[in-house]
Amino acid sequence: MRKFCRFGAGLLLFLAVGFVERCIAQDEQRPLSLTPGQQSGITTLAEMIQKELKKEKCEGLPCQVLVVNFALPRGETCSTCMLLSDSLATTLAPLPHAPLVIGRDTLASFMDKERIPSHYLDHPEVLAWVARELRAKRLVFGTLVQKGDFLQLKAKVLKHENFGNNTETSKEMRIEIPVGNLAGGFAPRESFHAMTKRDTSQFDADTTEPTSFKRQGIEPPRCSYMPNPEFTDAARAVKFNGTLIVEAIVTKRGTLEEARISRGLPYGLNQNSLRTLKNWKCEPATKNGVPLAVVVPFEVTFRLY
Repeated sequence: MRKFCRFGAGLLLFLAVGFVERCIAQDEQRPLSLTPGQQSGITTLAEMIQKELKKEKCEGLPCQVLVVNFALPRGETCSTCMLLSDSLATTLAPLPHAPLVIGRDTLASFMDKERIPSHYLDHPEVLAWVARELRAKRLVFGTLVQKGDFLQLKAKVLKHENFGNNTETSKEMRIEIPVGNLAGGFAPRESFHAMTKRDTSQFDADTTEPTSFKRQGIEPPRCSYMPNPEFTDAARAVKFNGTLIVEAIVTKRGTLEEARISRGLPYGLNQNSLRTLKNWKCEPATKNGVPLAVVVPFEVTFRLY
């Protein structure tokens, strides 16, 4: 298991802004596959969903459907969750009168960009926003629970036209399939990949982890001008609260460069935060009194009172 940890300390405002210590663990899973019996259950679920979509006149190219990752009971996703969702999307697409199923690679690219923790995708309002961003007319989501030697899958169809607090969903559809080798893929994980190592050579940045600043004799940067990112209309409409983490290079001049989201939020709050960070001003980190460029993670909390 790999761990990615960041640390800092900072300022609290109406939107709390600062650095925090965070460890994001991403487990490494062995490849999983479905047996014919398990696939038969997924086919049954796909046919149930197709009938539900047909009742809503969601057929053919005009109606695009997105299948998101199944979730564990506490809202996280898992490797088995993702495999079952992949299979469901692939099985649903060629059925007679089926809608256009948006490729799962489109969802994967979106999640890698937005880096939204899986537990947020357990909320219909967030799912409705995802559907709108990816231009889906309907969205299929669900949960899986192990019951002895079987997995119970529950799925619903969401209508994104009713974006907000009154998001409408279909009746629940259920199937059970044998657990089999899928038991090896239940460890909670995120829907996005680990961040790639950044190239800091342009700014001659020190790559010391913030948790080691004191031990290495580095005084961390101190930020004095930190305007708050604005709430988006979508986030305000559902009274959303949450925290994101953005990693940036604090240069020797005290500016923030090459900011990127390491743990994001929905509703366009990532983009608002990145735009605002460009205007932040800091005193640079120093070592033996000499300015030093460093990579630092900042926490930005959005909270409506």
